[in-house]
Amino acid sequence: MSRRRAAAAFAWAFAAAGMAAAAAALTAFRPPPSTFASLFPEDNPHVRDARFAVSVCGGVQCRLCPWNCFLPEGARGRCRVRMNSGGKLKTLVYALPAAVHVDPIEKKPVYHMYPGSLVYSLAAPGCNLRCRGCQNWEISQVYPEQLPPSAAVPSALAVRKGPDGRLYGELSAAPTSVLSPAEIVRYAKATHCRSVAFTYSEPSVFYEYMYDTAKLARAAGLKNVMVSAGYINRRPLDELLPYMDVVKIDLKGFTPAFYRRYAGGDLEAVKRTLLQLKKKGKLTEVVNLVIPGLNDSQRDLAALSGWVKDNLGADTPLFFSRFMPEYLVTDTPPTPAAVLDEAREIAMAKGLHYVYVGNVPGDPGENTYCPKCGRALVRRYGYAVLEDRLTPTGGLCPWDGTRIPGIWK
Repeated sequence: MSRRRAAAAFAWAFAAAGMAAAAAALTAFRPPPSTFASLFPEDNPHVRDARFAVSVCGGVQCRLCPWNCFLPEGARGRCRVRMNSGGKLKTLVYALPAAVHVDPIEKKPVYHMYPGSLVYSLAAPGCNLRCRGCQNWEISQVYPEQLPPSAAVPSALAVRKGPDGRLYGELSAAPTSVLSPAEIVRYAKATHCRSVAFTYSEPSVFYEYMYDTAKLARAAGLKNVMVSAGYINRRPLDELLPYMDVVKIDLKGFTPAFYRRYAGGDLEAVKRTLLQLKKKGKLTEVVNLVIPGLNDSQRDLAALSGWVKDNLGADTPLFFSRFMPEYLVTDTPPTPAAVLDEAREIAMAKGLHYVYVGNVPGDPGENTYCPKCGRALVRRYGYAVLEDRLTPTGGLCPWDGTRIPGIWK
């Protein structure tokens, strides 16, 4: 570099540093207009102090996830729901219901806990990834102020026997704009749910809400399920895991380029999360959404399956799920069932014991099989459980006594 260019570069750097210092000083003495106060007044129940923040360079750095967003006054993180207000990191979505449902546990999907049970499932808005084919983009890719003013929240489930001898349920729900952790636990009990799932969007971005709810749910005898993309830093996850029973991770693909282009994230960060879950001994189920032409090559599927087997263990449940056109990927057809069946065969050839096909009702890959004798232990059709031979035995194959990993009683 010539002296002239070096001098020019130094001058630009010096000027930029001076402008940054001037902006920081101006912000300190004359705060920005009251945009935050007008959108989120002090009495807003959804605004709370957020965790995992440090003050740096006249702003706040959020250390919840691998983005480690630096936030000047008034700025929000990539998730859209964490904000610097008055030099403090705030969550904007505490007790803010974006979607609340009573689901079968198989819908998460979670196959190795309480087959056929109900799970109280909820989400607040926001996500720290940008998946182009997101199935729940209406709540994950929005700002909290873009939500409808209220959400229908299930509050009770009445079960009655019909004239045909079958059991029928009548679900009660009412609209609300505030759903506290204590109400979640009460409603989960009233709707006969055995667990609570933090799902639909990305639960790590509503960490404080999830954490408080999970603690109360655990104390009330409920199980907790986190359905996540795994984009979270080590310390927040460590502090959360004592209250989680199952963690389901969406492993989007297995090449760094795909993660960058499709999800806007870093594959290695997700792999670190999976390794952390393994180290902590947490029951983890992994899902790969197979998208035609994007992440469905045999090489990628084999690499993903081999990594799961070698690093997480042969007993790790792995799902290959059918993609359906959604959001920004509407010109790609649904995944052929044959591709999913082939992915399952590849994974089983790598030595994985519990490999499933998702979103294809009636596929034999929906069932749980004994890895020793090969018999079906849990037979499923879509979200329905047709036969369950594991719950009565506490997770043992009734034919040869093989213990199947999971939570069965």
